[in-house]
Amino acid sequence: MATKFGLAGGIPERRVRPIWDAVDSRQYKAALKLATALLAKYPSSPYALALKALILERMGKPDEALSVCLEAKEELYSDNSLHIDELTLSTLQIVFQRLDHLDLASSCYEHAYAKYPNNLEIMIGLFNCYVRECSFVKQQQIAIKMYKLFSEERFLLWAVCSIELQVVCNSSGHKLLQLAEALLKKHMASHSLHEPDALVMYISILEQQEKYDAALEVLSGNLGSLIGIEEDKLRIQGRLLARACNYAAAAEIFQRILESCPDDWQTFLHYLACLLEEDVNWSKTNSSHQSCLPCVDDIKACKTTHLTDEFDSRISNARSFVQKLQMDCHNDCVRGPHLAQIEIERRHRLHGIAHDGKFMESLLNYFYRFGHLSCFTSDVEMFLQLLTDDEKDQLLDNMRTFESTSASPIKALGHAMSVFKVQESFGIMFTLSLRELEGTARKMLEMFCKGLKLSRDLDPQENMHGEDLLSMASNILVLLFWRTRKLGYLLEAITVLEYGLNIRRFVWQYKILLLHLYSYLGALPLAYEWYTTLDVKNILLETVSHHILPQMISSPLWQETGDLLKDYLKFMDDHLREAADLTCVAYRHRNYSKVIEFVQFKERLENSNQLLMARLDVSILQLKQKADSLQEVECIFENLNYGSRFLEMSNEDKLKSLTFNEDLQARPWWSPTSSVNLLSGYFEEGSAWLRESLKGGDEEYIVKKVIERKSILPRLVYLSIQSGSISLKETDRNGTLSDANAVSELKCLLERYARTIGLSFDDAISVILAISRGQNSFKDLGSDFISWINFTVFVNAWNLCCRDVKLHNEDKCVGDRTHFLAYPSNTVMHEIDASIRKKEEEKWFDGSSQFPRYAGHVWFSPVFN
Repeated sequence: MATKFGLAGGIPERRVRPIWDAVDSRQYKAALKLATALLAKYPSSPYALALKALILERMGKPDEALSVCLEAKEELYSDNSLHIDELTLSTLQIVFQRLDHLDLASSCYEHAYAKYPNNLEIMIGLFNCYVRECSFVKQQQIAIKMYKLFSEERFLLWAVCSIELQVVCNSSGHKLLQLAEALLKKHMASHSLHEPDALVMYISILEQQEKYDAALEVLSGNLGSLIGIEEDKLRIQGRLLARACNYAAAAEIFQRILESCPDDWQTFLHYLACLLEEDVNWSKTNSSHQSCLPCVDDIKACKTTHLTDEFDSRISNARSFVQKLQMDCHNDCVRGPHLAQIEIERRHRLHGIAHDGKFMESLLNYFYRFGHLSCFTSDVEMFLQLLTDDEKDQLLDNMRTFESTSASPIKALGHAMSVFKVQESFGIMFTLSLRELEGTARKMLEMFCKGLKLSRDLDPQENMHGEDLLSMASNILVLLFWRTRKLGYLLEAITVLEYGLNIRRFVWQYKILLLHLYSYLGALPLAYEWYTTLDVKNILLETVSHHILPQMISSPLWQETGDLLKDYLKFMDDHLREAADLTCVAYRHRNYSKVIEFVQFKERLENSNQLLMARLDVSILQLKQKADSLQEVECIFENLNYGSRFLEMSNEDKLKSLTFNEDLQARPWWSPTSSVNLLSGYFEEGSAWLRESLKGGDEEYIVKKVIERKSILPRLVYLSIQSGSISLKETDRNGTLSDANAVSELKCLLERYARTIGLSFDDAISVILAISRGQNSFKDLGSDFISWINFTVFVNAWNLCCRDVKLHNEDKCVGDRTHFLAYPSNTVMHEIDASIRKKEEEKWFDGSSQFPRYAGHVWFSPVFN
């Protein structure tokens, strides 16, 4: 900002510079004083007003800033003789963006564009406004106008990129792709293309229309030289050939890439798929991605090849090629060719070839070469699933034999850790006796202590040798607790992790395990303390906060919960507000693939299930905190549009578009998702594989039901409050409802609420009545106790409201009569009280546990838990 000087709205630079200097140094009070003095001299200057608004916004006075901005906008509109410059507009745009009024910023630029239709700076500024609004059609239109006026290639590419965004994000028809192709063809005929990303975009447009031959022709022509890195060009060429079903040529191209980049695992999978003519997902991949780790989706997506007679010869060719890569590669860190050998033998086995020992041999060879690396088990995990029980035993025996012969202490420690990890992967820990488990945990701890000297010279923030041993030992101790229900094992697991953090306080894996153990024990203050030491910031708030937030929301730690929600929402709101600036930068630097990537990333965050859940939870938390002040509760309801806003936010379309961005791989084995904790149930050998069996679909369904249930709560509470003092007045301006409307809406919401707990309205009421009469137990309801109490409270409110209306109009509630209408309200509340008492008797001690099972839950406010 401080570099944008000159005459702005007729104000000399010397008067403006001190204000910007004060803003840049965060001396906002001094800046405001200078801006006020400037306004006294130039009272009708839009730029002076914009400066003052900017300062007020930085000082945390959004309402005043908006008022001053609107005044500046009026000055721009009212005085036709006033010169409008880019500096004034950009300053207003910054403030409007920070205040979430992108439409007002766009309107200012639109007014300036109408006044100066040939001003390039204003047109670019207007284009950027549309980028921030994600208004792809308007982006396209203004970019076309700039291209027609100035004939610059970048403006045409801006228009084409805007068209592609419409196709990618809005699922628009392919006619738009034809338009983009025609625009580029016309430009190429007269001017050619001069930017690498322009060529990539053109190929992408052809590829989306399945014009693979045309795309290959362009890539093979003179324009292909625009892509400077040969391997990137070959990856595009190979993908196009594969999608055109020219598998032989594609395999040759991928083979050339592997000769220069042997560690490119994705390319090897594509090579093998083309060689065997398999059906795989040929989506565009990042050309810079050269990981040698096996991709689960790619491995599972490979269908059985239709080849029969030729299969052996082709797989033999692949084996020979991989062996050549192994011989030519002299870098001991390159794992790709050796992992490729395992993949080839896997395909051989899947094709029905009898077990000839080569698959086992390739696994062992990989262990001999890379078994000391911490990534060994994750590299081969997918392949281990194909082994028979006998092969698993044989593999472990051979690995243990080789482990004992390792010369280097560091490699010996690494090999031993890999053996333990493979045992975990096989699920062997769940079949060992208690004595064997204790011995294994003790052995791990002894190995860790002996290996400490190996990490003596490492930086405190570097990973220690044998670091994973403590995590594995604590997992075994947790398993021992699950099997025996002896609390001592759980305390020992905590002690082991605390010991590890006393040695290396930066090991995040220990901290995550600790916070989950403390959460399970109900020691949420300690869990929260360890979570804060993780120093979670930026996008990690989206991927990591699931470790602590669900437990905190169910706890009485309202202040700490509020802080977590506030930090998360602040990051998300700031990022979503400013993310489009990155898109503008990508346009400016002509990196169009990043434009699409940034827009899709923003869209993914906007639809985050955690974001919607946090918005619900923070409002519910406010209602809990202010429950003793009806006036403050009314203010909260007014801000929430009396609960209607959340009903709109959680409609069916919104729930369908939810994204799930949590990193669940970092969660402990006993809690694969936030809704599942194996330790709360009895030990079952099959439960060890819950992480594999509980896939995203089940968890997503649960989360969507929870969101729907929470979104109904504020409106139900508001209607229940209204029903307490119901009157016959029609709806007025403050949002109160007529009796009939209240009854109807309450019934509708209660039916919806009942569906979220898996029953119809009448069936749910029957369950509550059965429990109150002693015919059923709350144990039958599982973990949804609070949801049932909420339902009972709201049904009672509806019952009161419906009966009151019935006194005035007998016909209003005839269709709504249920069992509850026969019960007076004090009877219903007595049933709720009795239900809570029953749950209190049941909840504290589970028969198989030696400590309070729900010690972390305090039922201060059942309606909102």
